[in-house]
Amino acid sequence: MEAKNLQELSRKEREKINRRNEILQAAKKVFASKDYASATLEDIAAEAELSKGTIYLYFNSKAELFLYILEMGMEQMISIMLEAISANNDDPIAGIKDMIQRQLLFCEENIDLFKIISSENAHTELHTEIEKYGDFEQRIAKTMSQSIKPLADYIQYGINAGIFKKISPIDVAFALRAIVDGFAFRWIMEPEEGKLSDKAEVISTIFLDGLKK
Repeated sequence: MEAKNLQELSRKEREKINRRNEILQAAKKVFASKDYASATLEDIAAEAELSKGTIYLYFNSKAELFLYILEMGMEQMISIMLEAISANNDDPIAGIKDMIQRQLLFCEENIDLFKIISSENAHTELHTEIEKYGDFEQRIAKTMSQSIKPLADYIQYGINAGIFKKISPIDVAFALRAIVDGFAFRWIMEPEEGKLSDKAEVISTIFLDGLKK
C-alpha cells in the first residue's frame, strides 16, 4: 500500500481493498483445487459469494487474476527473505537457517498458493495469455532480481568475512532458492508425514555444508 495505511483510508476505500482480498483468497482456493484451464470466473465468484460482474470490477480476466496471485506470492517470499536477513545482519549462517525456516513455514500456511505456483499445466496454459499483458514478463523479471540480489549480497558478505567459500554469490542464491522450492513442491505434490518446516535442518545442513569455508 502507498502512503496511507488502512486506518487513514475512507470506508469505501477499505471496502474495496477487503473485497479485492476476498476475490484473491477465493481465486487461490479455486486455482489450487482445479487446473487453470477448467477453473472459471464463475467458480471464483461462487467461492467468494459474489457475482461474476463484481469480479470484473477488480480484474479484467481469469489470466490477469492468476498472474496477480503469482506475482503477489513472489513478493511475499521476498519480504520473508529480507526479514530474515535484517534479523541476522551480521551472521549469514544464522540468517540462512532463519530464512529457510521462515520460507517453509510460509509454504505450510499458504499451501493453496504453492499448489498454484507448482502447477505445470497452469504455466503451459498461461503461455499465450501472458503475451496479452506486455509488462508482466518484465515485472516478473524485476521481482526475481529483487529476490536474488539481496540474497547474493548477503552471501558475498559471508565470503568477504571468510565464512563462505569463494563461489559466485549469484549461483549460490539461485541454488538456495532451487533447494527450498524443490522440498516445498515435493511436500505439496507428495505429502509426507510431519510438517514441511521439519525439513529446515536437513536443507540447512545440505546447503551450508557445501558453502562454508
